[in-house]
Amino acid sequence: MHRPFFSSLVILLSVRNGQSFAPIFSTHAVSGSGVLKDTPVPLTQLHAIDPSSITSTLPIIAQTSSILTSNAAAEILSNENIKLAFNAATFGPQILWLLMILVPNATITKKIMGSYTPIIAFSLVHLFIVIASATQENGTAPIAEFNDVFAFDPTGNGSQSAMVNMMRYPNFVSEEWSHVLTWDLFVGRIVWLDGLKRGIFTPHSVLFCNLIGPPGFLMHCATCLLTGKGIIGNGNEALEEDESNE
Repeated sequence: MHRPFFSSLVILLSVRNGQSFAPIFSTHAVSGSGVLKDTPVPLTQLHAIDPSSITSTLPIIAQTSSILTSNAAAEILSNENIKLAFNAATFGPQILWLLMILVPNATITKKIMGSYTPIIAFSLVHLFIVIASATQENGTAPIAEFNDVFAFDPTGNGSQSAMVNMMRYPNFVSEEWSHVLTWDLFVGRIVWLDGLKRGIFTPHSVLFCNLIGPPGFLMHCATCLLTGKGIIGNGNEALEEDESNE
């Protein structure tokens, strides 16, 4: 009794007289003794196909790929992810604030806040919110209304009302909130660094930078004057170097 031998799949592709030939599976024939044996398939038995039938599928593939890409982008730039980014922009910096306020001279604080990495990270969070918000329905509506904020009104009512109207859009609120928090962190870091550089007590100023922004910076300026250290540096050294080179 012979054991049947199953051959592997034979794939043949040939081009003849400008026509393509699709491969077909090799077949097995049963001999008179009932033994399964391989029967080769001659090229003449290959079925010719029209090359245009392959070419015509390319637009379908491209369209499908485009749809899949669009769906993936829509899923990433969704309102749910905007909410997650909002939470990241709100609660993420609080750890950094605690380090600068409670342990301003600690090695871990200097290692983390000594570089621009945290500022860049939360700037990217803000950028994501901006881009994702613009892709949502009515996402660009606040942009058109934003012009009204700068429409001059001696009473100020028009500009303030325009800003209030824009706050009706949740994604605009997310953008503005992350915007404010990132800049507060940027200024708070400057105050903290100045305190380290010149030996000035800064926890109270850094705290108010986090709570209400600009007043925290003013508090640091007042602390600098009261301690006789002079106002916070603003890069005048670079200006002085330019003047000396002229």
